[in-house]
Amino acid sequence: MATETTETTHAGQAFEEFLDGQLADPVFRAGFEKKLAKVKSIAEVLRVIEEVRERENIPKAEIARRMDRRPEAISRLLRGEGSNPTLDTLIDLVDAVGLELDIRIKRQPAKRNGDYSPLKIKPPV
Repeated sequence: MATETTETTHAGQAFEEFLDGQLADPVFRAGFEKKLAKVKSIAEVLRVIEEVRERENIPKAEIARRMDRRPEAISRLLRGEGSNPTLDTLIDLVDAVGLELDIRIKRQPAKRNGDYSPLKIKPPV
């Protein structure tokens, strides 16, 4: 009888093999990398906001009250669980923490490296 760890390892290995096969297709790879960059960028924004919230000792329940949201929703959002927050939600969140979101639109670089993301995040000073 296989243990859960062994089953997870096999499932993970099967997924990695499947993904490697999919990534061999340049069109799939481009779409995958674009989506991955978006997910990483959103996670980084939420990480910076959570870092400031913790540094300022603002309870999540207080953030929820300021945003007129349920505390459990704010906890899930700040943990990044299934998060794909709207711009509206991000604006409410940064405002509730005492920050502001500074958006600057500019041309992309002509040559993009593998770490390129269309979103640049600069934490507050």
